[in-house]
Amino acid sequence: MAKFFDSPEMREAIRRIIRSRMALKGVEYRELARRLGELGVVQHESNLRSKVNNGSLGAQLLLFILIALDMEALDLGEVSALVNEVRAQDDSEEPAALKLSNAGA
Repeated sequence: MAKFFDSPEMREAIRRIIRSRMALKGVEYRELARRLGELGVVQHESNLRSKVNNGSLGAQLLLFILIALDMEALDLGEVSALVNEVRAQDDSEEPAALKLSNAGA
């Protein structure tokens, strides 16, 4: 049986890419849903917001979102660097319990 692969770092990278492009273009989720509808992709605003915030989209939806946001290219080197940045941030953060125990030391 195939094992499902999931990368929290990639989910975060996807979220950042989409959200930054939305901000750059001044596009809210309602407008993104409308643009997707014009491409034949039906996504309700709340469902779209949830998927983007979780960074959990299928490949087809990701590509349709990038098209709807007029993104003509995606530099995989930048995506890789973003994943590594997220990974480094995660590695540098101490668990909350450890932070509390170190505070009294």
